[in-house]
Amino acid sequence: MHADTAASEGIPEVPRDRVGFLVVGTPRSGTTLVQRLACEIEGVRMPPETHFFSDFAWDLFFRKWFPIGERALREEIERYTALENSKGLDIDVEALVADLGGRCASMYDLFDAIVRHLSGPARVWGEKTPGHLLWWPAIAQAAPWMRFVVVVRDPRAVVASILSMPWTSEGELSSWGENIHLALAARWAFDQKLAQLMQRHLGPSRCLVIRYEDCVRQPDAARARIARLVGLAEGVSHQTPPENMVLPWEDWKKRALGDVTLDRVESWRAELGAERATEVALLCRSGMLGLGYRGVPGLVAGAVRRNKIRKQSGERLEQLMAVDRNYASLVARVQLY
Repeated sequence: MHADTAASEGIPEVPRDRVGFLVVGTPRSGTTLVQRLACEIEGVRMPPETHFFSDFAWDLFFRKWFPIGERALREEIERYTALENSKGLDIDVEALVADLGGRCASMYDLFDAIVRHLSGPARVWGEKTPGHLLWWPAIAQAAPWMRFVVVVRDPRAVVASILSMPWTSEGELSSWGENIHLALAARWAFDQKLAQLMQRHLGPSRCLVIRYEDCVRQPDAARARIARLVGLAEGVSHQTPPENMVLPWEDWKKRALGDVTLDRVESWRAELGAERATEVALLCRSGMLGLGYRGVPGLVAGAVRRNKIRKQSGERLEQLMAVDRNYASLVARVQLY
């Protein structure tokens, strides 16, 4: 959607000194590849994932009442840089305090300043953290110009990819044991409901839902769609993405910076196995159909497996979904401005 079309619909243009778009989605859905494609658009800059809202904003909301002065601002920036997921972010605390003039009017302004500080000069700034998907209502209200790129991927591939990650064996997920694929599938299904809600609420001028598989098969077309969303010309030139787009310790993301190949599209078949793949598809059936994914079990054919899932983890899955719904509902009400 071109900038003039967005303007005709009453959607504000992105201010020149503001972050213009976010890339969000389920973890391991291909958000790093989309970040890389966006950063190949001339004039676009994006930092490594900030995790600002998913790791920091909730506590900050209860800890500080904005606006805040220089001392509190410095303390909060230092607190943010000390987070585990901030390790490696090149933040100059004093320079960032100076960028904000020693005062910060809102929590959103702090996020915006951090992104621009980490990225350097740009025509359009963007940010990518998958978990910011849950914060979209609060962000969209605080920044009415903000565009969102929502990355989706076949849930069977998402689950297979997450299971290969080192952090899967930590925290809450580790307690699911051999049924961990069910928890991951439920989370995917919930994320797609959020994406559908965002798409309906914001419309095509502010929200682009893009499939990982389409990005891999036609990266140029995907890049052009992102460029149109953020208001850049159809024939915008390409550039080399910044080397610091991925932090040194994020080894699992580096594959997305190499040649774009099709081998990861179907690799879940061998990695996940037929039985787990079928159970994931059963839990994600509605979202998969809506996104055009194939191999979705029929309602009758899947009845036996669905009963098995309910027997194994039905109540626990309901509890997991309830926690996700409650959190999303709470953060949607947070005022960031």
